[in-house]
Amino acid sequence: MQTDLLKAALMAAWVVAGGVLGYLSGITSFAGWALLAVVSLTPPALMVRLWSPPAPTISEAIREVIR
Repeated sequence: MQTDLLKAALMAAWVVAGGVLGYLSGITSFAGWALLAVVSLTPPALMVRLWSPPAPTISEAIREVIR
């Protein structure tokens, strides 16, 4: 469960940082904002697809069997 919270926090921080950098750099065109959106949303999308949860420990596996 902790990795889900960490993953969500990292993704949110990356997107917010991209938006702040776009605002501070003075992007005014639609193409600039579209490019910024692609750049700021691609890493979180890859993180969702590629970051797998950790394997369960032996004690967690035993608890699941007992339940």
